[in-house]
Order: sequence, then structure tokens, then C-alpha cells
Amino acid sequence: CGRVGHCRYLFFSYICILFFMQKLIKTLISNCPEDTIQFAKDLSKTISYGSTIFMIGDLGSGKTTFTKGFAAGLGFSNEVQSPTYPILNEYSNSNNFIYHFDLYRLKSVSEFLEIGGIEYLSSQNGICIIEWPELIEGFDIDNKFKISFKVNDNISGRKIEVYK
Repeated sequence: CGRVGHCRYLFFSYICILFFMQKLIKTLISNCPEDTIQFAKDLSKTISYGSTIFMIGDLGSGKTTFTKGFAAGLGFSNEVQSPTYPILNEYSNSNNFIYHFDLYRLKSVSEFLEIGGIEYLSSQNGICIIEWPELIEGFDIDNKFKISFKVNDNISGRKIEVYK
């Protein structure tokens, strides 16, 4: 692929195909950020530490808002911010952690490995939440969830689908 945008499109298409191979476990039509936050709070109580969440969606589709609700649902008091520029934001609560990644700016798997990606994915007292996960889609990850965020012109708000 000579064009980065074209490669991202191909990866996104591949991930959409993979969604159909997993089981849809929850769906929400979110009409406001508060709906997304409450959905994430409720979902956080069903996902155990040691899990990884791949979040798929366009810019502004609600991924960081979801992470805010997810962290709040687990009792984290940290201010959750988008990890676009730092690539990783780490939140702690006693002995538990949320590792919030944004892999959009990484160009290779080796960059993910250099920042300790495998160690974070292996943490049994942390949950990895990964925006733009296409780069590591091929990794064999136990207890992986995928969450799709879609802004739909035919309905108000966003459609959020959780796959396991």
C-alpha cells in the first residue's frame, strides 16, 4: 500500500468483516454523551481485569466518552482524556489499571512493542482499551472484546455494538 489512507481503509474493512465472526452481545442507540457514559458504566461491571477492548469508529464517534464512563463504572476517579498525542494514558485505582491506547499514529507493530505493548496486554490487573487497533488485529489476545461506534444518518445519535 503506497497510501496510508488506503491502507487504513483496507484494515478497517478487514476489521468490519471480523466483527461478523464474533458474537454480538450488546447494542445501544446513544442519543447523547450521557447515554454512552451510562452504557459504558454498566458494561464495565461485566468485563474482567485482564481483558482487552478494541474500539472501532471514526473520529468523534464516542470512543473517549465511552472510556470515561467505563473508568467511572469501575470506580476510577482519574480524568480520562484522549490518548491521541501521548499514545497511552494510564489510570490507576488501588492495584487495578486501565491502559487507554490510541494506535492511530503508530506506523508499525515494532513501535507498539517498543512502548511495552505486550506487557500491557498481558496485565491481569489491568484492562486495555485500544482505539484504532488495526495495527495489532492479528495478535492472539485472550478475553478480547470489540466495540463498534457508528454515527448513522438514518437514526439520531450513535449506534454502539459490543462483540465478544
